[in-house]
Amino acid sequence: MNMAVAFILLAPLDILLSVLFRNRRPWFFTWLWSKWVFLMGGIRYRLEGKENLIPGEKYVFMSNHTHEADIALLYLALKRDIVFVSKGEFKKFPFAGWYAALKGHIFVDRSNPTGAQYTMMKAAEKLKRHLRSVVIFPEGTYFKDRVIRPFMPGGAVLAVGTGMKVVPVAIHSMANIDSLLIKGTWKNPLKVIIGEPFSVEGKTYDDRYDVAKQTREAVMDLISSGSTSSATNGDSPNQEKAEA
Repeated sequence: MNMAVAFILLAPLDILLSVLFRNRRPWFFTWLWSKWVFLMGGIRYRLEGKENLIPGEKYVFMSNHTHEADIALLYLALKRDIVFVSKGEFKKFPFAGWYAALKGHIFVDRSNPTGAQYTMMKAAEKLKRHLRSVVIFPEGTYFKDRVIRPFMPGGAVLAVGTGMKVVPVAIHSMANIDSLLIKGTWKNPLKVIIGEPFSVEGKTYDDRYDVAKQTREAVMDLISSGSTSSATNGDSPNQEKAEA
């Protein structure tokens, strides 16, 4: 209920300012909504690697997907104007789907891989005219078992088509993510690890699977190094780099 109230209050202002300031779209309202979700849910997070990002530069962020809360988590962590690649059926959801469409999010039909890649190519053409950072979960959906599936090539198609650098992002935690309400983040905060951006200059559409595979391997390396760091140093509240 609290999330719905916050959405109703913030969404109209966000849409209005997004229309008025198209060249500098506000990210504050989506960040504020996400902050509200995490505060009301008692969820804590930790951010690593933000120094890898250049302020104002646009990227294609590719992340593993672990929970429904990952969208709010990445709004909090990235703190910039971003659009998400979402499943096509979400566009039809009353209010939330309409709002996402007005904000310029990209919708793909997951049941049609060929059509999905065509959608990405068209989206890349549009983004080239007005670059905006994009977040995509290349696994296609979330998996709470923490096993990372193969990355589909849609994000690579966007990166190659726009020339934006790819940023691997890892979401990792030992908290209980089995239910909608995440538990145990005081001891084990959700960890967002931002990897080093890499260029796809010289790559073509035919290289999309190689780029996807490279990104998945980078995400797995981030999780592996993050797990080692947590085991060595612990994730106590006094050691967090979190902003929540």
